[in-house]
Amino acid sequence: MEINIPLLSVAALTNGLNPCGIGMMITFLGYLIVFGGRSKDKNYILKTGAIYILAVFLTYLMTGLLFYGVAYYFQHWWFARVFKYFVGGALIIAGIIQLKDVFCLDSPIHLQMSSKGFEKLTKLMTKASFGVTALIGFLTTIFSTPCMLPLYIGTTAVIARSGLPMAKVLGFFLYYNLIFILPLVVILVIMAGGKQIINMKEWQHKNTKWMRLILGVALVAVGFWIAIK
Repeated sequence: MEINIPLLSVAALTNGLNPCGIGMMITFLGYLIVFGGRSKDKNYILKTGAIYILAVFLTYLMTGLLFYGVAYYFQHWWFARVFKYFVGGALIIAGIIQLKDVFCLDSPIHLQMSSKGFEKLTKLMTKASFGVTALIGFLTTIFSTPCMLPLYIGTTAVIARSGLPMAKVLGFFLYYNLIFILPLVVILVIMAGGKQIINMKEWQHKNTKWMRLILGVALVAVGFWIAIK
């Protein structure tokens, strides 16, 4: 089965436009600029932000390849018929939760980073060095799995069903993750260029519901596609 490159690109970009990843990127860079006293050090902001993004990229890439191995195994075993319904159903539920948050954020169930995870990351920001920055990028990806991972799992399940050789599979994962980090790269360039943190936070607040809407629709669509294919 061939992989549709335009659809893969849209899925990756949609996944990249998630509130958790974008929110933490703005928070982290904002901390460096405001509290780290680096507002005029553009090169430092760019280097630190690049390390953060690279850590997110590598963590997400390895997570995808790990799940690919699991999905490939199950889809070539007796569990295959049940597995596609399990994954499809889980994605539809995740999409409904995201869509619910567009209209009713006060309800108890959310797909977002836990408050404890956020607290740990903000504590690490006070010790920010290049090494700690890589750790923050890694932990951000891990703590944000409820928000960031469902669509990635769906895409990974589709790739696992393609039957393509491993070299092509790795190429698709690299491509997907490069598209995935594009929004983070754009935010880094904008904030390193002098955009005020308060303006970025206002933008985030205004557009979070649209991010959830796009992500929710994509999750439901991919979930149904996996279940019926």
